Amino acid sequence: MARLTAFDSKDYKRSSKGELKHFTPLGCGVTFVDADGFLCRYNEKLEEISRDFGMPRCCGAFSPKEYFDEIGPGKATRISFDLMDSVVDYVDSVFVSYVVLPPKDYPRISVGGYRSSELKIPTFDFLRTLSNYYVYVTAWHYTADASNRDDQLLLDGFRGNQTYAWEDLRSQTELKVYSHGDECNPFISLADIFAFLTDKKLYDEYQKLEPASVEKVWSNYPFKVETRFLDHNVLSKIRWYTDSQIDYREHYAKPTIFLYSEGYNMENIKQFDVYAHATKLASEKNGCVRGFDRGQDSKYVKDGDYFFYAGQKAKVLGETLNDIYDITVLPLRELRK
Repeated sequence: MARLTAFDSKDYKRSSKGELKHFTPLGCGVTFVDADGFLCRYNEKLEEISRDFGMPRCCGAFSPKEYFDEIGPGKATRISFDLMDSVVDYVDSVFVSYVVLPPKDYPRISVGGYRSSELKIPTFDFLRTLSNYYVYVTAWHYTADASNRDDQLLLDGFRGNQTYAWEDLRSQTELKVYSHGDECNPFISLADIFAFLTDKKLYDEYQKLEPASVEKVWSNYPFKVETRFLDHNVLSKIRWYTDSQIDYREHYAKPTIFLYSEGYNMENIKQFDVYAHATKLASEKNGCVRGFDRGQDSKYVKDGDYFFYAGQKAKVLGETLNDIYDITVLPLRELRK
């Protein structure tokens, strides 16, 4: 049976006197042993945490950054440690990836050029955009070791234009992409937690982002830690070469729980308790959650999906899709039952 490795990423930032001095995407991949045992223990612990910390709108999986406003960074950090400690016996190894591109040495990065204009953009702008899709770059970095290419890879959702790293990854591995995966997939949630806590532990222990430092802050834990960085030598792989966005529908986790409400975007919907219920349904079905835009998301609809709506026009759209695909169409309030 193939190993399971889940990936997520975050922004790593360090400032001095209010000025941003260091920025890089920071990616984490977590390889599991006994996936079924992990899921059982994770879900038990999350239910316990939800009760103990008074989190009635807890999602199907825990993402620290999503709870900063609701419970504060301190509690979010404590929950992250509690969750991680409860499942640490199911973690075989942790892979950490980041980028080293000093602006003084590489002030601008060339992007585009294929059926699009070639541009030279400031390195900081490149890194900020790279952060939007660094989750799959981390997976590509991990699978540079050919022995890892047989793993089943789970990736949090991302957005970005075509790169050669993506072409390599999708042609050499078995992967699934989960939109809002850190809130509906426990495996991706733990990768998100490891990225968050790696950043936190480095900061608290006054350590720089270096391989030896990352391994030092995790040295008291039983799992293996491998840390690597990407630099100018792989720019041709990780820079986007076209304006065409990546279409990963063939790798998309199913079923998808689509949420569509007239006059509300996805960020608005996340403020309602129905969103937490949607992530729990996605977790139970091993699927994912996605907002719906007719122009962008229709191509992601498949038989077996769910379409939850609010508003008459949204209802008509759902019924129209149900004439094309065999999907479940229900009002959003049904998620609360």
